[in-house]
Amino acid sequence: MTKKAHAMKRGIALLVGCLVGIPAVTQAAQERKSPLADAPAIRRRVELRDKRFELGVGVASTIGQDFYNALMLNVRLGFHITDWIGLSVSAGVFNLTPDWRSSFNDKLNDALPATAQPGDTKTPTRSNAAAAENRIGQIILPQIDIVPFTGKFSLFSRLFASYDVYMVAGPSFVNLVKRGTIDPSTECCKASPYVGWKPGVNVGFGMHAFINNYFAINVEAHNLMYSNNAAGRDVTGSSAVTSDDAQWTYNWLVGLNFMFFLPAQAKVSR
Repeated sequence: MTKKAHAMKRGIALLVGCLVGIPAVTQAAQERKSPLADAPAIRRRVELRDKRFELGVGVASTIGQDFYNALMLNVRLGFHITDWIGLSVSAGVFNLTPDWRSSFNDKLNDALPATAQPGDTKTPTRSNAAAAENRIGQIILPQIDIVPFTGKFSLFSRLFASYDVYMVAGPSFVNLVKRGTIDPSTECCKASPYVGWKPGVNVGFGMHAFINNYFAINVEAHNLMYSNNAAGRDVTGSSAVTSDDAQWTYNWLVGLNFMFFLPAQAKVSR
């Protein structure tokens, strides 16, 4: 066999080997699984909420009340079913400022007479107007928490903390109370404070700033919608104060809480 024929034979054998081997190599590459397949987007992530209870205490203040604002002792209890959804109850258990008049009420109080005026059949006295006006005693807010945003932040490159932003929705229960008694001998017109537990709707949002894995500072804002007759007056002209004189209203409740998460040791993802 000549040298030229031998080289041609080797070339043909190499070509056949390539044609046979290429599909096998391609199939093996396709069957080989990447070590990152099905891996989480973030490894070794601290699950700060998943399967954890949270409990804490703080203060909450109403905004936009007609006659009396309320600064309340607030408690918050919750359980996180997963890292992004949970159930909680936020409650204003005690009004620390039952006589905190709004700016509008200050102006109204200054405009009303201290005693009944002869011949005036429409203007209430200051004491009777105040006795007819209700104020918030307690607030209970059962709600569902949905956490769409989480992350970390730093302040001045020294303080580092994790955070979450969440939304809440659920029913609301507002206990309206009175303070004082109307003097019927000087009352010119029908008035009766609108009091008792009033059901309504609660929507809002909040944020946790985690100082460590078990302690966080929490801020919440709730929009409360419920039926109310804050002045306790006959609105419909029926010569009597009834539930028909109430109307749906809304007020904001803003709170600051100091929260503890249990168990103290947070789960770490794989």
